Amino acid sequence: MTVDSVGQLASQLPDSVRYSMSELKISGPLNGNDLKIIQLITRNTRPRKADEVTLTVLDLSEATISESKGSFRTKADVLPAAMFQGCKSLQRVLLPATTIDISRSCFSGCVNLKEVDIPEGTRSIGDYAFNGCPSLSTIKLPSTLTHIENHAFDGCVALSSIDVPETVEHIDVAAFQSCKNLEKIALHNAAIKTVSSNCFTGCERLQEIVLPQTVTAIGSEAFEGCTTLESIQMSDAISDIGNSAFEQCQSLRSIEMVTAHSIGNDAFKGCTSLQTVEIERVNKIGSSAFKNCTGLNSVSLDGNMQAVNAETFAGCTSLATVSLPATVKSIGKNAFFDCKSLNDITLPDALTRIGDHAFENCASLRYITVPNMVKQLGSDTFRNCASLDSVSIKGFVEKIEDNVFRQCHSLRVIELPVSVKSIGDNAFLQCSSLAAISLPITVSSIGDNAFEQCSSLTTIVVPAACTTIGSASFRECTALNRAELPAAIKKIGGNAFAKCVSLKELVLNAPLPPSISHSTFKGVVTAACRVTVPRGARNNYRNDKSWGKMPNIAEY
Repeated sequence: MTVDSVGQLASQLPDSVRYSMSELKISGPLNGNDLKIIQLITRNTRPRKADEVTLTVLDLSEATISESKGSFRTKADVLPAAMFQGCKSLQRVLLPATTIDISRSCFSGCVNLKEVDIPEGTRSIGDYAFNGCPSLSTIKLPSTLTHIENHAFDGCVALSSIDVPETVEHIDVAAFQSCKNLEKIALHNAAIKTVSSNCFTGCERLQEIVLPQTVTAIGSEAFEGCTTLESIQMSDAISDIGNSAFEQCQSLRSIEMVTAHSIGNDAFKGCTSLQTVEIERVNKIGSSAFKNCTGLNSVSLDGNMQAVNAETFAGCTSLATVSLPATVKSIGKNAFFDCKSLNDITLPDALTRIGDHAFENCASLRYITVPNMVKQLGSDTFRNCASLDSVSIKGFVEKIEDNVFRQCHSLRVIELPVSVKSIGDNAFLQCSSLAAISLPITVSSIGDNAFEQCSSLTTIVVPAACTTIGSASFRECTALNRAELPAAIKKIGGNAFAKCVSLKELVLNAPLPPSISHSTFKGVVTAACRVTVPRGARNNYRNDKSWGKMPNIAEY
């Protein structure tokens, strides 16, 4: 059907024939009123009469769109917004040869649309233009295209391949999100600078992608859930990788980035096949960036990075070697939690802080040296490092926090700095190989259960500054045969030396008896334990209600 001028389509397509065609070709100029007629025909998805059919093929290749005002406004050569939205019967559409823009939601929800011919000259595909077109299996993008807008092909689950022209400068947010069968996208010649957020999220069959050399940033969740993506070739210009950019890309094996100034939170989280990470220049890696990358075995980082943030490598159970930049000043909470294969790590000299649980469950770690500048060791830092044999703390740490070396069953040697003022609760609980420890003279308190079940510990000299020993501090130290307590001691908690069955000598330098409870020496064979007190203090101890129960009190 040919129209000679705009506004004629209604008279040439009266109601009597309007819904009797399954295929329709229209040539000539069209305005808003004409496009409204076409829209009514394409939206007739439920024929009401016996002779009515639904339109499946529309050919506008020889039509032109003119500018018009009124209730259905149009711009010259621009396909209007929502023009074919929800047209469930359309299967093939040929657009006007003069088309320059496809507007927002133009074909959104066309569930049976299989093919669209987009002509040369088209510059942009608008927001949601083909969103929710699950039958669209092939589409050829024109060489004149410059912009693909938000969600343009979101949910096009039948789309298997797409070639992005080199003229494309911008692909917006979620443009190809949930294209579950997209296996190949030729993107390497495009002129884009950013892979936008959610651009390829959920493209489950995408196996390989080569990014253009122009790309400098990858947005948040750009490739999240691309579960079969095995490799990605990045440009040397990449500087930013957004949050969750490759999260749950379970088949991704390796990444090579010369520069990645910033890697966002969860960026590679759950990439279980990732084996190596090497970045020459990196400034920031976000929290959980490589969390649960269970196949990761080697990490080499260099650059000006200041911190290993919380949970960055947590759950990387195969990680054996890590090289950190010399500039790192802090290691965050759970940073290397459960890295069971990590056997060696050199902590940077610039390091000042190690967070809670930072190396907990690093079962293969054997030696650790804490550098001179470290002022804080968090709680549970090395908890359950079952192979840890030797520790040297060089820094200005004032407290050995709670649970720091708890369940380090192989720990034999520990060097503490003179800056330490207190030992926290459970700090060395169940360090069953620890035979000796030299506590700094500055230690003023020993926490509850601090050395409980240190079954190899044979002797302990509590420093002169110590005033309190917590409950169960040395309980079940079954090899402990000698303990010396300072003159400053004021209180010894309940069960502090309970079940120390080998205790034979207890030296107290305090002239006045420190406070104890009925359970402090529970399980100790008091008849075989010699208690030595300062000259002239014997009666003070004998007359004390609790100490008086010790039968062998002597003066030195």
